[in-house]
Amino acid sequence: MTRSRSALALLFIALLSIILTPYAAAAAPSVYKVSVDEWYGFYRAIETNHTQFKYENQTLNINVGDTVIWINDADEESITITSEEGLWSPAYLKYSYHSFNYTFTLPGTYGVYMKEFSRRPHQTIVVSSVATPTVTTPTLTATETATETASPAETPQPTSPGFNLWYILLAFIVVAGIVVFIYLFKK
Repeated sequence: MTRSRSALALLFIALLSIILTPYAAAAAPSVYKVSVDEWYGFYRAIETNHTQFKYENQTLNINVGDTVIWINDADEESITITSEEGLWSPAYLKYSYHSFNYTFTLPGTYGVYMKEFSRRPHQTIVVSSVATPTVTTPTLTATETATETASPAETPQPTSPGFNLWYILLAFIVVAGIVVFIYLFKK
């Protein structure tokens, strides 16, 4: 009887894990920090979860819902971060390490520049809509060749799931299943 309970508990844990995995795989929005100074402009960008991405020619590729934080890295200069499209009123960063952030909610290509140093290269932010994975199902035609009916949408760069509550719930369920299994096995 104990082995059947153990097997039933493990089956239940496995079923819950399979059901909850798609929710855990959903990517949380990313946060990017861009360092700005009077000499190099928008010279460095990092993703706070340390996900690898490409930042070249002051172009940042992000997804809808991602946040960009601009940080004044100038020694003694004040910097005003300005959107070419007027997405926000100009953000005045008076001192070193003062910051301003903006969450992009619409896909598109946006320009950002420093008002005081408008001759420095402007930053380009390319915002893509969040890709939702689609199922690829092969279909057979009369000649027995498989063709794809749908393909997954591409994202501009890999995104990190970051802190996700579903991962914690999934880990809790797995640990609880192991504890139940050990408890039932000892009886």
